[in-house]
Amino acid sequence: MMEQPLTQAQDHDRRIGQLEGIAGQLDHRLNSIEGAIAELRGDMGKWGRFIISILFGVVGLLVTVLVTILVK
Repeated sequence: MMEQPLTQAQDHDRRIGQLEGIAGQLDHRLNSIEGAIAELRGDMGKWGRFIISILFGVVGLLVTVLVTILVK
């Protein structure tokens, strides 16, 4: 059996369907990328606070040591 050629409207509908599928895949992928970026930002916030806390602790320790040395 020979298939009849697609009419212009059928070809147009087929192409629109393919574009809708591609758009759906892109939407899914972009959502997963956005989720990963949000997760990384959340992790960086935790680490940033941790590092700043350590820096304050080290500076406090240095000030304590310097004051102890200078007072003697």
